[in-house]
Amino acid sequence: MARPQRYLPLVCLMATPGLQAAEVSVPGSFGAQAALVFPVSAQLRLTAGGPGVSLGLHGTWVLAGGHELRPRVDLATYASQNQTTSAPVTPQSLDTRVRTLALGADYLYRLDDHWAVGVGVQELRWSVASTNRVTPTPGNTVSVSGTAHWWRLGLGPVLTCRLTRHLEAEVRTTFSRYGQENQPATAASCGLLWRF
Repeated sequence: MARPQRYLPLVCLMATPGLQAAEVSVPGSFGAQAALVFPVSAQLRLTAGGPGVSLGLHGTWVLAGGHELRPRVDLATYASQNQTTSAPVTPQSLDTRVRTLALGADYLYRLDDHWAVGVGVQELRWSVASTNRVTPTPGNTVSVSGTAHWWRLGLGPVLTCRLTRHLEAEVRTTFSRYGQENQPATAASCGLLWRF
């Protein structure tokens, strides 16, 4: 069961006086986004082999005073990673693939007609699929596979630039944790948002 304090940043964001629904000045619009995602923290780079891709959907509500609220959902998958050990008796090979499902919202403050800065708050479902192969000498290869999942809070800054009426570019960093040992998992992304 999720702990209530995990949602405190999102509740505070929604309760800010300047962001109340009564101040919406433009109807909401919807769109899709695609991005390249990069593992930044050393612990995440060890499990996620390299850059990946993210796809998602979002809504944007323009509020009074240059404020915007953008609920979104994103699915990301990173390149697979392989780690091997060459122990003389039992050489091993471990393949891992990291995926995330992110449910959250961005609060943005529009600086002008093009630029906006803000913060993203997400609930992330980390999934790590792994296959461990052990080849004892002498003997046949033994393979064990499985997938582990963890829900963790993600937070980070967002910078966007409106390129056209329908197209926007964004960069973001997300600070989170994952794994049984709650290791740091920081990721960065560069993407494009298309508004219908």
